[in-house]
Parts: sequence; structure tokens; C-alpha cells
Amino acid sequence: MAYSQFDPVPSFFRTQREVPLIELNTTQTILVSDYGANVNDGTNDIPGITAAITAAVNLSTLENPVRLVFESGTYDLMPTSGSHAISMANAKGVLWDGQNAEFIVHNPTIGFLSLFRCTNTILKDFSVDYATLPFTQGKITKVDVANGNFQFKLDDGYPLPIESHFVNAPQRWGMIKNSKGGIKEGTPNLISHNRYFESVGTRTYLYGNQNANNLTNIEVGDYFVHIARYNGATIIRNTAGKNLTYLNITGYTSPAGGFNARDSEEWNVINCQLKLKDNRVHTTNADAMHVNGGKIGPWVENSLFEGFSDDFMNIKYTRRGIKNIHSSTEITVEFEVAVGENIEFYNPREGEFLGAAVINNVQNLGSNLYKITLSNAINITTINNDDNQLADKAYIESRSNESMIFRNNVVRNSRRYGILIQSKYALIENNTFQNLSGAAIRIENGVDWGEGFRADHIEIRNNRIENCGYDKTYIEEPNSAAISVDFSKVKTPCSSSGGFCGTETSAFRAHSNIRIIDNTILYNKRGLYLKNIQGLTLANNFLCHRDEDITLINNQNPVEQVIFNTGGQNITNYNYDTPDADLQFLLNESSNTAQITNTGVNQGIELIKQSNGGAITQGFFDNEVGYTIKFDTEGNGNLMLINASDANSFPGASGGAARSYAFWVKPEKSIFQTILYSGGPADGEVFAIQMEANGMLRVTDNNGNFIWMQDMLLDIGQWNHIAVTVPENNSLFSIQLYKNGIPSNETKMGNNALINTASNMVQFFPRFKGIASDIRYVDYKLCGSEVERIYNDRQVTLSNDDLTSGLNELKVYPTIVSDFVHFSKSITSIQVINVLGKTLISKKRSRLSKLNLARLTSGLYILRINNTKTIKIYKN
Repeated sequence: MAYSQFDPVPSFFRTQREVPLIELNTTQTILVSDYGANVNDGTNDIPGITAAITAAVNLSTLENPVRLVFESGTYDLMPTSGSHAISMANAKGVLWDGQNAEFIVHNPTIGFLSLFRCTNTILKDFSVDYATLPFTQGKITKVDVANGNFQFKLDDGYPLPIESHFVNAPQRWGMIKNSKGGIKEGTPNLISHNRYFESVGTRTYLYGNQNANNLTNIEVGDYFVHIARYNGATIIRNTAGKNLTYLNITGYTSPAGGFNARDSEEWNVINCQLKLKDNRVHTTNADAMHVNGGKIGPWVENSLFEGFSDDFMNIKYTRRGIKNIHSSTEITVEFEVAVGENIEFYNPREGEFLGAAVINNVQNLGSNLYKITLSNAINITTINNDDNQLADKAYIESRSNESMIFRNNVVRNSRRYGILIQSKYALIENNTFQNLSGAAIRIENGVDWGEGFRADHIEIRNNRIENCGYDKTYIEEPNSAAISVDFSKVKTPCSSSGGFCGTETSAFRAHSNIRIIDNTILYNKRGLYLKNIQGLTLANNFLCHRDEDITLINNQNPVEQVIFNTGGQNITNYNYDTPDADLQFLLNESSNTAQITNTGVNQGIELIKQSNGGAITQGFFDNEVGYTIKFDTEGNGNLMLINASDANSFPGASGGAARSYAFWVKPEKSIFQTILYSGGPADGEVFAIQMEANGMLRVTDNNGNFIWMQDMLLDIGQWNHIAVTVPENNSLFSIQLYKNGIPSNETKMGNNALINTASNMVQFFPRFKGIASDIRYVDYKLCGSEVERIYNDRQVTLSNDDLTSGLNELKVYPTIVSDFVHFSKSITSIQVINVLGKTLISKKRSRLSKLNLARLTSGLYILRINNTKTIKIYKN
């Protein structure tokens, strides 16, 4: 039975697919406890679970599915060999009902579950963790750049890096991480294992023989994670499956990847998580999802992935090594192929597409060799025994994981790329990519690895990409960007006797029909790098350079987008409007008894006065902006957010939620002041915006951690626009402070603790002496250009009376207007602003000689003309 709440499959897919299967009408039940697998007894449950799986598979059919039931509790798995602790093969109609069971694997070299040829099967409601972790972590205690080493002390409960599963691991490396599980900004995304760990104290080790250049951004207090990677030992591996769903599954770690698949179709990952547990800063030792050779790709929705040590998703064609050239239409390849499949050929040395053909005939030669007949001639010239990077390549286009849907997910705080696309026909929409050390989305062929080929019909729509790309590789590589599209060939010179030769860009417009639409991209270094594309749609993407960007070196400037060697372009730029606020209170009510009006999007929230002995005066008239609210609270009284429905306090942004606040304030005295107070020490952490007696703005929690705007003090007795922006699930030092639209170079003190604001209340100006205007709250992190637009939306100076200065004798008449105001020569832009700072009319990119103001009410207005000068008029 399909789930009706899923949005439909996009019409541009070449091969349509079913929506995810999330229910089975089972007719029989198998209890694992009947086969000897019992929870919480500390014994090895593999034999009992295996016997129950065998019974369920033997009993189930597509017409009569079987429910395999686990009890809530802990199952202990103690494998001694193989790639996975448990396997299930040839299931047809099995519902694996975990009932929130926890599976603990007691061997850090072996994965959890291997599935083979499973059809119409659902696995749901369980979690997977390890008794002995396949990684270890600790904090750096000393860095010696000159001698190429650092020391670290292991956190309690983590294995020693000299234990056997590390020493014997086929792959082992380290990473410098932050407290959120991401790579620390500016450090390498991989610390190669190039010597043993030397014990220098209790659970303390020295790690030497390091490149000094790789240590320059490493500091005492950073996390060091060392992994023991066993490729293939994933949480779940799905081979040759069809119509298979993972539902509500949480994985905490594994010796390799998370949810991997090969040669599968129509499989789904719904409401699943790769999640950081307790105080860990790491999850899986490889890709969260590695998808190869499927006829139809995965459907992934409403899931969370964080803390892993390789790309989130690798999705690619499957490749076949060419072993013999019999003629231009007959070749022998390694591994199985089928009649009717499409196959594409590539010369990676010159970056040349050799053509495509259909497989007309297949002869099985044994030993995994297949002689195939092609529908047309292909000029294949270069092969070698090990099919290395210099050999001509054959990719099965029919197994390119097409029709992939990735929707409403969060990918954050991890190493390298978000999604690495080497496939066709995919929709990536409504996702958040955050704090990844490389590109959020990378589209490129795998020349050095020999995996994956060109992309076609990839639609990237309405995603939020924030702070993706900041590790050492991203900083140094020429085509890095938040979204990067390129097509490569083998870098020359290249010897077949050596290792990887590397890659360089080609001139082949290999990728086609790439659509990037309605995305919000807060980028480091470069927003978009788009090359070698035939058919590019780029429409309405909001790109904003992050003020906190650490990637720019040697006086580099940020670049919104680079586009070249593309054809068939359709490009529409973003229309930059002032962001809509969730809550906005202009504080411009003329009466002290009037209700404070919320002009924001969320009308369910109100702002009330709580005097509590302090003085809060509505309707205080300020000569510059009109009516405001005057405060003399100094600890007594505040403005408080409440729910309109029940008048209970509204907690605002809590936990690690993203948020942005903006205010106009005019402090009266050089005293300590509080502008915003949220959360509460009785219930958890505080989030407070304050001004110290010297005019310095700061944000603090109740744990002695601070971030200051030391470089731009607030002006006493003058209007200041201040903004505070906070990214989602981030730390205190990731906050950005602004004054009058300009970002601060903040000063920090204390620990870079994760923000975790208590759910309590939000108070404005609980300790303040002065006047205030225009409070805005937005439930995401505004970027610099958005803050600037909010600043410009409000800031008006009423004292500029010069009618003609700087306007090259432009005359505006009459100054007392009934309907039309006239200009002596054409103007290109105008804003009409009332005395409260609200823009009522805005005309841009126009050539105007007059403007109709008849609809305005009587009063004083400001005209801002050509973005240079302002004048005042009076409307009758």
C-alpha cells in the first residue's frame, strides 16, 4: 500500500516510479522471541534472529506478507566473521517490525544487516549502535607545528587507537572536528594515518610525522577523531532489491557507510536518521549513502544525516571494464550485462565521448566475462589489464540510478560533499545542506576512481545551502562552490604504473538539462560553479556571501557564480526584496493604550507591555522617525511575546533553532542594558542580547560564554540599527552581529558551546533606558545582504532639505501635492516613505517624469530619488 501523503513523482522523469511503500497488510506473524532471540539478556541474538528471518522468508509471499516482530529492548549481536552480523535474502513481502528495538553490534569491524534480492519489504522502527565503537575521539592538548605533531587525550569511554580493529583496518584516518560533528573550518578534511600513536600519558597520545602546513589551523581544544574503516561493513546494505523501504530507522555509527545499495530499484529511506549520539562528534566511517548501478535510484524523504566521514551520498552509473576488443562492434567486458541495455563509452585521456550503443547480444564466457555485440560501431582504442584510469571506459546508462527523489531532508555537520551526482534524472528539493566541509551538491564524473559518468535532467529546487565548503581542499581547488558542476579528464602527464594521476577539467559539454531553481545559498568563496553543460536553467536563486567566510585568501573576492562552456542557457536573476519577518512590531502606535500591532507573517503572536514598576511609554514622538516606545525599565518591565490564542508566553526560538533579530535602538545613557532576554536559567540556557556600559553589544548565555561587537560601539543618544543572526544547530561563536547593516568582526570569550536556548519566554528591553522602534524576528539566519535590506527599509533621515543638491538641477514640484508630483527630467528610481519609515511606493529601473500620489493620505512624506538624495513633500 502506498503512502498518499507523498508529493507526486515529477513529470520530467524518463522512467516513472511508484511512491514509497510504507505499509503491508500482513496475514501472519513471526516472533523472534519464539526462536530464541530475547531482549536485554546479554547473550548473542544472531542465531535466534537468523532462524526467525528464515521462517519469515519461507512463509511470506507477495500476496500474503509476513510480519517479523521484535520486542522493544536491546538485542546483542556478536558476529565473528562476514561483512554483516545479520542477513536476509530473497524476502518477498516481509515487514520487519522493530518496535523501537535497539541492536548493539559487538564487533567494530562488521556491519549490521545485509539484504539480497528482497522485494516488497519494509524495515521499520529500530536503532543500531556498537558496543565497541569503530572510531575514537578526544580533544587536542598540544600542537607542535614545527615538529609536525600534535597530542590528544581520549574522551572517557572511547577505544584506544592502538586496539586491534584500528591496527588491522584496511583504511584508517583522522579528522579535526568541531563540537557539532563537522570538520573544523580551514583544516584538512582528512589526516592521513602515517605513523603509530605514541602514548605520552593516561589515555593521551602523540600523533607525529604530520605535514606542518596541515597543522596551522589546529588548536588546543579541537576534537580529533580517528576511524577504523572496513569498506562494505555498512549499517544496511541492499543488493538487487526492489520496492524496499527503510522507515524510522536510526543509525549511530558503523565501520563503513550508512544505507548503501547496488543494482537495486525503487527503494526508499523515509524518516530515518544517521544521528550523533550523546557527546559523540562522529557517526559512520564512510558515505551516509552509496548508491551504484541501480535501474531506479532511491527515494529519500524527511530524514536527517549528520557527522559522517565521507560524502553524504554518492550516486552513480555502474561501469564495466573492457577486457578485449574483437571489432568495433564486439568487445568483452567484465561482469554481467543484459541485452537491450544502453551503454556509453568515454576516452578519459582526451576527455572525449566515444559514443553510445545498445547491447544486441550477450555471450557468457565464464569467470565473470561477457562478450557483447553493440548496435553500432564504437572506436575503442585503449584498454589494459587492470582497467586503470587511462583505459577507455564503458558505462551502463540503463543503470544510472535514474528517477531519484531527495526531498525534505537535512544534511549537516559532516566531511566533504553533500550529494555527489554521477547519474541521471533526479529531483533534489526542499532540503537543508548545512556546515559541510565541501560543496553541498557536486556534479562531476569519476575519472580517477573510474566510477560514474555524465548527468542529465537534474533539478535542484528550493533548497537551503548554508556554510558548505570551508575545508583546506575546498579553499585550494579551482572549481569549488556551494553547487559545483564540471566534467573532467585524466590529468597529464599520467603513468599507468603510478597511483592516481588526478583530474583536470575538459572541454566536453557532457552534462545536460541541469536546472537550479529557487534555492537559497549562503556561500563561502563561490556560490555556483557551472561548466560543461548543454541546457542550463538558472532561475530565482538567492545567493549571499557569508560574512563569516574564512576561505578567501590572497585578497580574493567572493564570487556569486561562474558560468562558462555552457549552451542552451535560460537564466533569470533573483529579485532582491526585503525579507518578510515572522514577527514585526514597528512600535509606532501613537497612543499609550493602543495594542502593539504585529505586521509580520505569523499573526498568532502578540507583544504586550509588562511595566512591573518600570516606565514604558507608547507614542513617544521622536523627531527623526516619529512615534516610538520609550523605556525606563532598568530591570523592571519589558515587552513580552505571547500566544494570541491563550495569552501564554511564547518561547520563541528554543534549542538550537535558527533565528535572526533586528532592532532600532536609541540608548539614552552609557549604562549596562538588556535588549533581549530569552530562555531562562530555571529551565535551561539563556540567550541574551545586551549592551555594556561602554556601548559594546554582546550576546551571551548563562554559562560564561560571550560574543562581542567590539569594533563598532553603539552610539548613545543616536539611532542604531542592530541585528543578530544565528544559524541552525550551531554554536555561540557562529552568531553574526551587525550595526547599521555592517557585519562585525566579533570578539569571543569562553567556550564555543552549542546554542541550546530553553523554552521559556522572550522579553524585549527588560533593562533599558532609551527609545526603540521596529523589532523584527525571522526564523532563519539572515545573510548580510538581507540585513542590509532590512536596515535600508527603515533608515530615513528627515533633515535633508536640499531640493537640488547632487541631482544635477533636477527640480521636483509641487512640494504640496494633491495628485501628481513632477520631475524636471527623468528619474530612474524613487521611494515614497512615510514619517514612520515605511516604504509605501517603490519604483525601480523606470524612467519617470511624474508620479501619482493621489492614493496617499494627507501628511508629510519623504521622496528618495535615484538612491542618492531625499526631499520632503506634503500631501493634501
